[in-house]
Amino acid sequence: MFQAILFDFDGTLVDFVDADLQSLRWLHVHSGAAVSCEAFLETAVDAIMAFHQLVAEQAVDPLLMHRWRLQNTFARYDLSWDDAYVDLYRAQLIEACVPFVGVEPLLAQVRHKAKTGLISNAYDVQEQRARIAHAGLDRYFDSIVIACEVGSYKPEPDIFWHALAQLGVAPEDALYIGDSVTHDIAGAKAAGMRAALLSRTPRPAPLADYIVSSIAELHQLL
Repeated sequence: MFQAILFDFDGTLVDFVDADLQSLRWLHVHSGAAVSCEAFLETAVDAIMAFHQLVAEQAVDPLLMHRWRLQNTFARYDLSWDDAYVDLYRAQLIEACVPFVGVEPLLAQVRHKAKTGLISNAYDVQEQRARIAHAGLDRYFDSIVIACEVGSYKPEPDIFWHALAQLGVAPEDALYIGDSVTHDIAGAKAAGMRAALLSRTPRPAPLADYIVSSIAELHQLL
């Protein structure tokens, strides 16, 4: 029996991709962008991937993510830019943050069995905490760690150790659950924890101690 069970947030407990696309579609309509929604979305997705690479290279301020991404998307099609678009998009992103079906019953069950933690790789502390609260999930965790607050990002083991220290639990007595092999599973194992991969599409994960394909399967595992 584990003394602590910790979770990733985006992609594991909530669908960030869907929320992001919803927010981008809303902004496309609101701005009256003279380009197809499909092209707008494709460019925005490419831009966010490029931004993450720049962050990894320490070539850009992570907190500029929304502005950099949206400005580059608008510039790609010579669309008129308004600084207000950043806050409008952010508000939509928070509003669209809802948990996957079955997540709340799962977390309620886990809290009766072990200490609980959440580790997110987000760049913006206030925005991520607002998204967690809007999803109604903050009440289920004894510890919530946002990467930019501690200066360590998954898969670095430090961020896992930081969360475990807050919970007062040793790595070997804790389980971490996430949807990324590279960031969640590799990071948790490097920190000395057990790791469960929540993969909604089949893929190899030799480092994972457990692999589940749905919240329902995860519920059964825990």
